[in-house]
Amino acid sequence: MQKIGLSRSFPCIDIDPHTMNSIENMITREKNVTPVKNSSGIKRFMAISGLLLLLGLCIRGQEPDSLWNVSLEKFGRNDFHGVVEDMNRLLEVVPGLPSAIYNRGIARLNLGDRDRACSDMELARSLGLKEHGDYIDYVCNDEIIRESMIRSYYEHTRVYPEFGYRPLYTLADSLRGALRPERTCFDVFFYDLTIKIIPKRKRVEGINRIHFHVKESSRCIQIDLFDNLKIREIIWNGQKLDLTRKYHAVFIEFPEELNVGEDHTISISYCGKPVVAPNPPWEGGFVWEHDLQKNFWSGVACEHLGASCWWPNKDHLTDKPDSIRITLDVPRDYQAVSNGDLRKVIKEGKKYDRFVWFVSYPINNYNVTFYLGKYEEFHDMLILEQDTLMLDYYVLPHNMDRARKHFEQTRDILEFYIGVFSEYPFQRDGFGLVESPYEGMEHQSAIAYGNDYENNGYRNDLYDYIIVHEAAHEWWGNSVSAGDMADAWIHEGFATYAEYLFLESRFGRSEYMYELQENSRFIFNIWPLVQHRDVNENTFASNDIYNKGAMILHCLRCTINEDSLFFRIIKDYAQSRRHQVVTSDDFISFVSRYTKQDYRPFFDKFLYETRLPVLSYSYDKQDEDLMIRYRWTEVGDGFRMPLAIETDLEETYRLEASAEWKVLRVPGATWFNFFNTRKGYEGCPVNSFTYYWTKCENQ
Repeated sequence: MQKIGLSRSFPCIDIDPHTMNSIENMITREKNVTPVKNSSGIKRFMAISGLLLLLGLCIRGQEPDSLWNVSLEKFGRNDFHGVVEDMNRLLEVVPGLPSAIYNRGIARLNLGDRDRACSDMELARSLGLKEHGDYIDYVCNDEIIRESMIRSYYEHTRVYPEFGYRPLYTLADSLRGALRPERTCFDVFFYDLTIKIIPKRKRVEGINRIHFHVKESSRCIQIDLFDNLKIREIIWNGQKLDLTRKYHAVFIEFPEELNVGEDHTISISYCGKPVVAPNPPWEGGFVWEHDLQKNFWSGVACEHLGASCWWPNKDHLTDKPDSIRITLDVPRDYQAVSNGDLRKVIKEGKKYDRFVWFVSYPINNYNVTFYLGKYEEFHDMLILEQDTLMLDYYVLPHNMDRARKHFEQTRDILEFYIGVFSEYPFQRDGFGLVESPYEGMEHQSAIAYGNDYENNGYRNDLYDYIIVHEAAHEWWGNSVSAGDMADAWIHEGFATYAEYLFLESRFGRSEYMYELQENSRFIFNIWPLVQHRDVNENTFASNDIYNKGAMILHCLRCTINEDSLFFRIIKDYAQSRRHQVVTSDDFISFVSRYTKQDYRPFFDKFLYETRLPVLSYSYDKQDEDLMIRYRWTEVGDGFRMPLAIETDLEETYRLEASAEWKVLRVPGATWFNFFNTRKGYEGCPVNSFTYYWTKCENQ
């Protein structure tokens, strides 16, 4: 699933326009924030404060106005430590001067010292600063962003600070997200789903034959189907089975115990009107639309919501069937597109046609999909060293010419991913793009495409971010799959980072770094990336699983500091976990084993906490040299990550930092600055632009 909103990075689901515009303005303003430049208020403030006699005093030979102007010059050349020193000296003579306190805060913010920067800016406002109120709120008041996120993602649900600003989860959440005994006792290996789509009535009727293997003896299993859909009957070995429904869970009772090692089949007949998606694909469900010619145009997107919103299945991320047959009955003269290969098309009665699709690989239940419309198709192929990958495209007739041209980029994208992530995971089923009545979704081998055939999402506008992002999901999400929503960053963080890598391969390191820094402004750190398990948690809230997830992989690459090794890790993980279900712990252990170093402290900090690593440092002059002491704080033992600085001599240094104090001597330098997400990446040494806050111990 792709990101949405500002720079396609800010979640805009149901955020009211006033809040949306306010946040957008603040984010835009942050990118170009400047200090207060007018010094005319100094004398006025001194007079009001009864300090007019101090106007004649000099501060180390400088009057306040002169010192102020010098500090602005230091802002211009990024000497932010010098600005802090000048403002401290000015405040010795003019205590409580709001503009000086604010400018000191801006300098500290550029140095990455968010905590003390916010203390300064809030103090300046309390002392009468009239400017930049919205900006101060955005930078320093986490509640503004948090409340907008909560309104967006939990509009009708109460959340609790003591529970990490999440809901109090109920039995319904556990039934949806947990591996209870009624689920762990069996493993589904094949679904045979037949479903009749009735767009005129916005209704479905179907039967699913579920083939499963018994792992633990039991007389009861759990299947899932939303309670607004009616179950007509469940048949096993010719017998009708009893069932009990609790929320969206269906508990099926067998007349005898199912023994370990046995294979069984049940058939579930059902019908009803599936939930309609309020804002697909981010808020999922069915999409009942019409094309420009008023023909029916329908589909479904249900990640996080669950495939059980429209067909009965074992709706848990850990259980991917080995294969599935999807039989779709649709009104005559319409086409039905689904996952995998189209095996046959036959007439079904007088008014319907039947399309039989077959997926020959494991598939997430939420990736099972359909598209109903007046489609036309065309095909392409990607010639590989030892094979040929078929590319199948289904588009509305009036877009055929645009689609033929626009989808040519798909070959470049897939060829890159095959090179960096290993072979395409679903070779027999091919790769597909299907024009959809919503923006996009990574449905396996039948990706939803609804971006109007425009190259956008990147500053060069040479590629379509929907294709670049969703294609990456064939490796990250569809092949390598998280077993719990708590680990969804493995899907979205890897797919977002794949975008950066693709841009780097096409346009160079600067494009990679630009995209990384641009999206870092949309990391909000409201919720940890990994929080509550077994409750189907909405980890899409705030989009951090995209942007922060990608940033984590970038920082890992910097910390490893050997690109060939980093890319071997990523490729070998994709290969070794092909078609498997994984966890965050599995990836952490894989990286640690591969590098023979413990990366758990690194991942623990970024995955399970919202505060960033804090670089504690101090500096002073010794003779003609600049001495800098530094170490990471607020991290676990063993945490390490590099960073980079530049000096007034236009020299740059890549520093290896850990929780232990280190010292750097810079001959002849007078000041230094950090490369960080506010200063930018221009001139930064390779593999040293990382994500952190700072704290200066001697300012």
